[in-house]
Amino acid sequence: MKKVMFKSALLSILTAIAVFPGALLAEQQTNKMDIHTGHFSREGNNATPSRTNKNNIYIKLFKDQWIVTLHIPYPSATTVTPDAVDKVFEQIKKQATTRAYIRGTFGQLTEAATAQVEKYGYIEDKIIYECGSLAPCSIKLGDGYLELIKPGIINEHIIKFNHVVDQ
Repeated sequence: MKKVMFKSALLSILTAIAVFPGALLAEQQTNKMDIHTGHFSREGNNATPSRTNKNNIYIKLFKDQWIVTLHIPYPSATTVTPDAVDKVFEQIKKQATTRAYIRGTFGQLTEAATAQVEKYGYIEDKIIYECGSLAPCSIKLGDGYLELIKPGIINEHIIKFNHVVDQ
């Protein structure tokens, strides 16, 4: 009986040690940059990556742990302002109460865009969320940017997104 209680106590302590530093690190990283203000714009929007993929990609993290990935079709995306992107995210958040794919102009765009809405959580020093692939995507935060890490068959795809905040 004592052995079972000791193992349970040890497991609880090890779990707390594993979880607490991740939450603390996420808190420290969000102190450098408020990830909930503005949005993140893929590096290469309005350039070759957008022409190749035929869309600009934006990410918004909400305080209630919702993440929205927005795909605005290229070339109409080149005329969209950062303020309009923020308004689109707010409209999406009002429409989505669960995980969802939503398509529309959201009262701001000239062409229909696609949004993926998911819940996210923290594991160690990363944000983790389902991203429509077999394995979850993760996000590493940097100074003024985030890196989206998508699992691939051979290796991971790392995509940089710059933080866009109204001045």
